[in-house]
Amino acid sequence: MSGLEIGIIAVSGVVLLSVIKKSDSVYTTIVQIALGVIVLLSVLPQAKDLMNVMQEMISIEGISEQGIKIMLKVFGILSIGAVTADICRDNGENALAGVVEIGVKIMAVSCALPVFQAVITLATSFLG
Repeated sequence: MSGLEIGIIAVSGVVLLSVIKKSDSVYTTIVQIALGVIVLLSVLPQAKDLMNVMQEMISIEGISEQGIKIMLKVFGILSIGAVTADICRDNGENALAGVVEIGVKIMAVSCALPVFQAVITLATSFLG
């Protein structure tokens, strides 16, 4: 699916959501999630290209497979957290959105700790 088609789906979804919000806000969150899933599924075929690039990066000496996996996990956590926080804000739950964002940041940092440890180990080996 091309970027234009994804854009059309997104704009159509926004129009649909604006109509639904005016008449019945109960279904707004369900439609938001469904549209998000549709857009994500439509870009899934491009994940093959991403995986090829990741395999090339892993084949370069000095780049570990574990580091790439951690990077992808952190990206996924932050992306899902941002969408979740946006849905909370759209539904008037600003406090919940803030809590979601803080929780997601804590999860991302905890996932990235092995990378931080490796950097600190490398830095101390250069200094000592």
